[in-house]
Amino acid sequence: MSLKERKKTVKDYRSQYKSWIRDFFSKHEDEMICASDILERMRSDGLTINQATVYRNLDRLEEAGTIRGHRLCDKGEKYYQYLSAGHDCPHHLHLYCKSCGRVIHLDCAFMKNIQSHLQKDHGFLLDCGYSVLVGLCDECRKKEGENTCQ
Repeated sequence: MSLKERKKTVKDYRSQYKSWIRDFFSKHEDEMICASDILERMRSDGLTINQATVYRNLDRLEEAGTIRGHRLCDKGEKYYQYLSAGHDCPHHLHLYCKSCGRVIHLDCAFMKNIQSHLQKDHGFLLDCGYSVLVGLCDECRKKEGENTCQ
């Protein structure tokens, strides 16, 4: 195999991994997913891949604006969210269920009131695109019997 053919083969593998990850996110757009979850799923699908390749592809997808990374206080890893065309993610908050991983897009009209309050009364400009409120979704709250803030 010539050097040119080997380079093409390597490029095809890279494209395959990136496409797999992008497709995975598009099928799980209402979830936040960490690199170790993606690595585990890719390996269970029979792909031979290492952790560095997963992180490199996540970085590229984030740079391209396909996904957005979030650091959640109670989690050690960075979690990623698919930025679908139907959601204006940089302009609203996200609710993250710490039990099931579901993401709820908070496109409520009162968000402008919260942003205004924070800026006027606290001198704080909220960056909604990177703001995540962590708690339990209604379904998980009912399963776990939780009704109050902790």
